[in-house]
Amino acid sequence: MNKNKRIFYLDFIRVIAIFLVIFIHVSAIDTTLHIGSTQWQITKILNYFAHISVPLFFMISGSLLLNSKKTKSINYTWKQRIPRVVIPFILWSIISPIIVGIYAHSLSIHNVLSSIKMMLYQPTSPTLWFMYPLIGIYIISPIIKTFVENANRQMLWYVTIIWLITNSLLPSIASVMPKNWVNALTIYPVAQFYLVGGFTGYFILGYLLTKINIHDLNNIWLWIVALVAGFAGNYISEIFPKIFDAFNGYYVTSIFIPIMSIAAFILLQKWGEKIHSNRIIKTFEFLSPLVFGIYLVHNLLILYMEPWFMSVLPFGGLAATLIRYIAVAAVSTLIIWIISLIPGLNYLLTGSKKK
Repeated sequence: MNKNKRIFYLDFIRVIAIFLVIFIHVSAIDTTLHIGSTQWQITKILNYFAHISVPLFFMISGSLLLNSKKTKSINYTWKQRIPRVVIPFILWSIISPIIVGIYAHSLSIHNVLSSIKMMLYQPTSPTLWFMYPLIGIYIISPIIKTFVENANRQMLWYVTIIWLITNSLLPSIASVMPKNWVNALTIYPVAQFYLVGGFTGYFILGYLLTKINIHDLNNIWLWIVALVAGFAGNYISEIFPKIFDAFNGYYVTSIFIPIMSIAAFILLQKWGEKIHSNRIIKTFEFLSPLVFGIYLVHNLLILYMEPWFMSVLPFGGLAATLIRYIAVAAVSTLIIWIISLIPGLNYLLTGSKKK
C-alpha cells in the first residue's frame, strides 16, 4: 500500500469523523424535541449514524500508532506523544469551566477550582470524556504494540472477538432482557474477564484492518451491514434506552455501533483511496491537523451559538439543525486555524507543532 495514499485516507476519515462529532452534539437537543414527528425521526437516525465518529478516531489511532516503530519506545511515548494530548486536555479542562461559568453568570474561582480538583474523576466539560480513554490508550500503546508485533493474524482476531463478545454483545443482549434477568449475562467483575476492554478493541481493530485486503470485501454488503446495524441500533435504542446509556459507554456496549463503525471505516478507506483530485486532497490535508483542536473547542461554541440561532431563526426542524451545524463547524474551524498560526499557542491548545 502506498504510504501517501494510506496517510491520505486516514486524513479523509479523520476529517469526516470530526464533522460527525459536531453533528452529534449540535443535533442532541433536537432529539428531545417534537418526539414522534417525521423530522425528529430523521434527526435521531442521522444522530445515531454519526456515532461511528468516535470509534473511527480510535481505529485511526490504532492504524497509525501500532504501525509505527516509535510506539515501542516508552521514552518517545512519554516525551512526545502523551504531552501532545495531556497538555491541551489540562488547559481545556481549565478553560471550559471558566467559559461555562461566564455563560451561566456564575463564574467564581471556587467553582472553577472545585471543577479542576475533580478532573481525574470526571471531565470539567462533558465532551472532554473522550480524552480519558484516549490518554489511557496512549499510555499503554507500547504494550499493545509489543503484543501486535508478536501476534499472528489469528491471535489478533481472537482478541478482537473476545472484545466484541465480552464488551459489546453480552451487554447488548443483557440490556434487552427482562428486569429479573438483566444480570444473567453480566460477567462478574472479580473474574477480570475483560482481556481487551473498552476502546482498546477499536484501537487494535484499526491496526488489524491495515493488515487485511479490504478490496476483497464487497461494497454492497458493507453498505447493507452498516445500514442494517444503524437502523436496528436506532430502533432498539428507542425501545430499550438502557442500551444507549452514555455512562455505560454505549460506543462499546451497543453491539450495533462497532459493527456499523467497522463497515464504515472500510467503506471510507476505499473511498479515500479513490480520490485523486488535488484540490480535494489539499482540502483534507489542510483540515486534518485542525481536527483535534476543533474537537476541543466546538462544544463551547455550541453553548453560545445554539441559543442565539434557536431564538433568531424563524423556523425549526432539520433545516435549523443543519444551519446551526454548519455555523458551529465553520466557526470552530476558523478559530483553530487562527490558533494554528501561532506556534506556541497552537501546541498548548491543540498539541500540534507548526511545520
